[in-house]
Amino acid sequence: MLARGGHEVHVVAPLGAATDPIEQDPAAPSLFVHRAGGGSLFGWPGVATRARTNPLRLLHAFSFGSAARARIASIGRVDRVIGHWIVPSGVPLLIDHSAPLEVVAHGGDVRLLCALAAPLRSAVVTALVERETRFRFVARASLETLCRALPFKLQGRLAEASYVEPAAIELPDVTTRVNEIRASMRANRLGFVVAVGRLIEPKQHDLAIEAAALIGAPIVLVGDGPSRAELEHVARTARARATFVGLVSRTEALAWIAASSVLVHASRAEAAPTVVREARALGVPVVATASGDLATWARTDPGILLADASREAIAAAIRAVMRDGTPVAQHEFR
Repeated sequence: MLARGGHEVHVVAPLGAATDPIEQDPAAPSLFVHRAGGGSLFGWPGVATRARTNPLRLLHAFSFGSAARARIASIGRVDRVIGHWIVPSGVPLLIDHSAPLEVVAHGGDVRLLCALAAPLRSAVVTALVERETRFRFVARASLETLCRALPFKLQGRLAEASYVEPAAIELPDVTTRVNEIRASMRANRLGFVVAVGRLIEPKQHDLAIEAAALIGAPIVLVGDGPSRAELEHVARTARARATFVGLVSRTEALAWIAASSVLVHASRAEAAPTVVREARALGVPVVATASGDLATWARTDPGILLADASREAIAAAIRAVMRDGTPVAQHEFR
């Protein structure tokens, strides 16, 4: 967005090699991408999953930090620095320049900070606060979680330096593709359920599959990940009418959401899930478990139905939506 407005933007990103040449997009001549390595820690299906698979990958965060600092220092005059993810991206930005520094917490980084030893967690936050860093949290729940994990005085300093603002979303026109999808899914007059996201255990897609099977609703899973084979087994065992479309572009994923009758988001660890915000922007009702800021959103949005993390509760909520449309009265399904 800044680059489209004519500002010169430099992005320091993981992957590639720290010695790779600077990348430039002909469509955005004022956007420059600097690679800072990071080895096998970064990449799909996410840092947390890759680190759990092989904890030694966490050591690559140090090489990324060193390379990121060097890349930023080589840019020269900087007017503003924004670090997405407090750890590991925010920490390397503690370099000697006068530019205002802002770090953006998306949720996973807060969970990582809270998993660190208390002295290390406090040291990271203290270093950023003393650098007069501005903290942007995409979810109020994440800010509150991190505050509770810090000493009392540091809680106040963090709160004073923070604000909450979900990431902006832009929706492309997916009308044509939506019509194609609906034409291919007309086997059920009530439509189908969709679940979107990485196929990893914390997302709890198994609950969505089993809930859809309980009421005989077709379900489409958009995304891929290490749990796919296990979820396919769950679908077969539950005799679910499940379709796995795999990893697709964001536009294609949005088309599947827009074509569906309801999005199920059963994840147990979230901040401000973008896919839920996208579904609501597209007018699609959502059945979700109360993680992150979802409970707060549901109080003012009747299109978000909260359900306990059980297949029975999720099935009841799906049935309510597919039978009656988006309920006007908000209540939780247990």
